Amino acid sequence: MRNFHTLLSGLVLVSTACGSDDGAETATAQLLSDEPSVLVDLDPSSTGTTLTVESIAANAAGQLFISDRESGNVLRIDPSNPTPVVVAKLQGRSDANGGMEVKANGAGLVFTPAGDLLIASGAFNEVLRLTASDLQAATPAAAQTFITGVQGANSVLLVGNDLYVTGGATGNIYVADVSGAPGAAQVWSKIEPSTRSVAPDGFMQSVVANGIARDPSGDLLVADTARAAIWKIPVDAAGNAGTPETLVQSSLLEGVDGLTFDPEGRLWAAVNERNALVVVEGGQAREAYKNGNAGPLEFPAAIVFVDDAGYVANFDRPRGQNFAADGVTSSAGVGSSIARFQL
Repeated sequence: MRNFHTLLSGLVLVSTACGSDDGAETATAQLLSDEPSVLVDLDPSSTGTTLTVESIAANAAGQLFISDRESGNVLRIDPSNPTPVVVAKLQGRSDANGGMEVKANGAGLVFTPAGDLLIASGAFNEVLRLTASDLQAATPAAAQTFITGVQGANSVLLVGNDLYVTGGATGNIYVADVSGAPGAAQVWSKIEPSTRSVAPDGFMQSVVANGIARDPSGDLLVADTARAAIWKIPVDAAGNAGTPETLVQSSLLEGVDGLTFDPEGRLWAAVNERNALVVVEGGQAREAYKNGNAGPLEFPAAIVFVDDAGYVANFDRPRGQNFAADGVTSSAGVGSSIARFQL
């Protein structure tokens, strides 16, 4: 297991430059009653990336679900007894030439009201499905193709019967009806391409359609990692997309990834390059917590709330302020893991 040290920098009230287009300053806020700590180390025997997770979801019972991009295993975690249990599998596929196996690279996850688990696979340009019965099977079931035509499938959001899927560097936001049989998605909206060089190694960040959430007004919010911004896409009464508008752009959002709302209606962002949690209110970004690459946040990629507890998936990638001296992995920290904090 990696050495683990908790840092308290995110809990101090300080003034910080927002970096938004209006040049305003915002202050970090005391939003946490309990600072982040590691709930479970997913890869305790390795300092490498032999197990990686990019997203997290919770079912109606408050159990957590993640997908290991390396093995394809889908894991269930009970927060009260956080030993991961393999419940299903995203199987690899042979490449177009019938040679090497291509991993599914499971990303965004979302539950349907019926208890089915939908998982984005950017490698397959699909959304895969595990039914509620699959997740209860005695032997881990294999996920099946559910939605096709989603190039670069990354994050997923379910609104009624409409499944929205972000397309990463494509900038596309897709929509598909999940009420019937498996089918194909259509492009619903698009964020224009952009690329940003990330220090210190000059990684070219081109993901403009990353995490996705729905605000109380019904508009969709999309994380633009390349621009360090969040877009708002108006939705009309017929469900059509309006022109994307910049909700906020800030240096605090460099590496913005997963988006979600807490029980109080505040928008939270996992900001992976900065190992930070950021809250956006009134068009302003405020830092809620930040640590160095020793953890407990280590390239945080997604957040899910169960009541007033927030759970963060640590993706563990050497990028931005999470870049380690060895240039390979952030070996100082806990690595791929789930962190927990309390509002």
